[in-house]
Amino acid sequence: MTIKTTLTTLLLLSLLSGCSSLLPQPEGGKQGLQSSLNNLQQWQVRGKLSVTSPDDSVTGYLTWEQDKQRYDLFISGPFGSGASRLQGNARQAELTLPGWDKPQRARTPEQLMLAHMGWNFPVTDIRYWVKGQPSPNASASSEYDENGLLNRLQQHGWDIRYSRYQQHGDYWLPGLIKISGHDFRFVFSIKEWTVNG
Repeated sequence: MTIKTTLTTLLLLSLLSGCSSLLPQPEGGKQGLQSSLNNLQQWQVRGKLSVTSPDDSVTGYLTWEQDKQRYDLFISGPFGSGASRLQGNARQAELTLPGWDKPQRARTPEQLMLAHMGWNFPVTDIRYWVKGQPSPNASASSEYDENGLLNRLQQHGWDIRYSRYQQHGDYWLPGLIKISGHDFRFVFSIKEWTVNG
């Protein structure tokens, strides 16, 4: 083995060992990592959202703010010209679509999405999904990698796949989420996480 080959091998090994030290090694393994996500109640995420249905395919930009039970999802670009907004809390939800004079309200975001967009989508539970966590509100089938990060989740008849995890503060959060089911496919490519606790 030449000196050049030896140096290259050592460099690659040091890079690989450096990368492995960046991976999460929480106390309690998978359970510890998933349990820590319960503490993340206030956050903001921004990125590109693509939606494919049997009839159409649209792309827009999503900004999502979550403050415990209060949520505010702002989508610019798809669903016609202009912007769409879904906001609410545990008691009521409000949806505004392009061209509407005033927002429509309902008790739950699921009711609004089904009535006005035809989507049977568990909006209340995706605040868990976006963090890389199954919702505690329903049974789920989950697959994790060797570091305890969620690779795949099946819940409410939806198949969710995760990749591009990065550390943000005390949390490891996904950068790419692919959701498919019920004749729909959603791809959320996350550009920015802001973690507030």
